[in-house]
Amino acid sequence: MNTLYFRTDGNCQIATGHLMRCLTLARACARRGAKVKFIVSDTESLALLKERFAYDEEFAVLCLYRSYQELPSEVPVLLSCLAEDVCAATETSDAPDDPSCQKPWIFLDSYYASPAYFESLRKYFRVAYLDDLRSFDCPVDLLINYDTAEDCPYYTDAVHKLLGAPYTPLREQFYAPVYEVRPAARHVLLSTGGTDPYGVAGSLLAMIFPLKSTVLVQDDRVSLSMQDLTLLRSLDYHVLTSRANTHYEELMRLTKLYPSIHLHTNVTKVAALMASCDLAVSAGGTTLCELCAVGVPAVSFLMADNQRTAVETYSQLHLIPCAGDIRTPAAHAGGIPSEQNPDASTLRQILSFLVTMAPDYGRRVTLSSSMRNFLDGRGAQKIASFLTR
Repeated sequence: MNTLYFRTDGNCQIATGHLMRCLTLARACARRGAKVKFIVSDTESLALLKERFAYDEEFAVLCLYRSYQELPSEVPVLLSCLAEDVCAATETSDAPDDPSCQKPWIFLDSYYASPAYFESLRKYFRVAYLDDLRSFDCPVDLLINYDTAEDCPYYTDAVHKLLGAPYTPLREQFYAPVYEVRPAARHVLLSTGGTDPYGVAGSLLAMIFPLKSTVLVQDDRVSLSMQDLTLLRSLDYHVLTSRANTHYEELMRLTKLYPSIHLHTNVTKVAALMASCDLAVSAGGTTLCELCAVGVPAVSFLMADNQRTAVETYSQLHLIPCAGDIRTPAAHAGGIPSEQNPDASTLRQILSFLVTMAPDYGRRVTLSSSMRNFLDGRGAQKIASFLTR
């Protein structure tokens, strides 16, 4: 079998989502016997990728020492580094029907790819691209978009297409998670992103508990009745975050003040943490897919434009309602986080969901079942099957 290359990046600007989902796919391909190699732009991506390996040297990695924002200019360097494989593929490309003689796959996951970049690589590779922006058509051999409709007519230039939620590349722990909808809801997961730039977790907790917080929202729209407060204060809150959270120290102080607030960092068994909760609050993104696979009734919020498709899809399907855009209009327009004042009406909608759903066992059972029926968690296996066939 030819080597399968994954070309992706991660850093403090674009976060680590691209690296994580490529790692998931790489492991699924390796389990099917593929020889996998990663290609990254720079040393920051290299370090972040290796930090996430299951063991040292899990995969070979080629660093191009280029800018992650200038993919077209890297092609000569990439081809030079892979000259041996490229030559072998070129020599055998006259026998496309023989699997042993086909060009190797290069799997791209980057917002900086372009049609011209695809075309330059297709002379030497079969090109697969994971897209979630739909900003242009993609002249590739395989197009994957798990956030779009299965019958989406947008991609006309792709030879093969894997579209829709069934192809969400979740980690193996989400293949068959065990989850029970408990009659009494007590535990709530707050998944607001590793850095939580808008201070969502702190703002929500500040609205529930009698505390002084730098992220406390001052707005009449978020006032709560005593009955609602009593219910919300009876719940345990599990904040899934990282030490890069802009309010990490403050959240740590809250855990000391209130035993019902728990902080979770460096979590490897995310599916198990989700399964221990009865309700969830999550930013848009792959976490929504994971919650569906487990079956945890959840409410989402938007905090980045590239989350919009997923958030709207799950909302329209009546699986995960969207509370709104957490960015205030001013922050949204300028793209600058407003940490001291996340959108108050969105926060209020999140709390309203918790107040409504916590006591409604029947509705939670129905919603959980619908979520699990919609997504089985085996998208990575399905993509790997196509790449390694």
